Amino acid sequence: TRTRINIYGGIKGNLVKKFNYHISARYAFVQDMAFFQLDQNAPLLNKFMVVYNNVNYLNVCLNMAWEVIDHLSLNFEANYNGYYFKKDSELQYAWYKPALDFGFDGKYTLKGKYIFDLNFKLEFMRWALAPRDEKGNIRYDDLGNVCYAPTKMKPVLDFGIGFEYLINKNFSAFATINNIGCQYYAKYYDFNNFGINALIGITYSFGKESIKNKKK
Repeated sequence: TRTRINIYGGIKGNLVKKFNYHISARYAFVQDMAFFQLDQNAPLLNKFMVVYNNVNYLNVCLNMAWEVIDHLSLNFEANYNGYYFKKDSELQYAWYKPALDFGFDGKYTLKGKYIFDLNFKLEFMRWALAPRDEKGNIRYDDLGNVCYAPTKMKPVLDFGIGFEYLINKNFSAFATINNIGCQYYAKYYDFNNFGINALIGITYSFGKESIKNKKK
């Protein structure tokens, strides 16, 4: 994969005190961009192959960051992603890549030791080359063979919460709960996520800089 042309530009500013915005746009001509596509020769429909195609790619991004108070920060980002192919291209869509995605992250720090986190990730307008239609029915051609066609996938709706306790400057413990809405979406065709899930762990920093400073 090679990026032959890459043009980027944007503006930054402040709407009010500690409320920053960044609007940017990027155009790129990418030669042989990689896409995952379901392998039509796999008998169990559980393998993917990599296909390559030249793409005119356009991204428009809006980012807003607001430090509401000293210990509460909010960050929101929205992206439009356009993938444009030639009319005679083998690909009709940029498989599994969202045309629209949104992300939010809010952090509140209490007494300098307790960090509470709320976040979400949304992805819309994703397509897959699949043997089933949007209702889950297998497609067949006139000869009774399985027929593959572009299928719009369900949106990704992932909401999460987290907590972290900064024990000292080098050591912390954390817990996160992901997909609290228990949405059974698939990042790739027929590979569904686990629904609601949790992660518990510890963090240790070997450097001189404290974890607290890295969290800012």
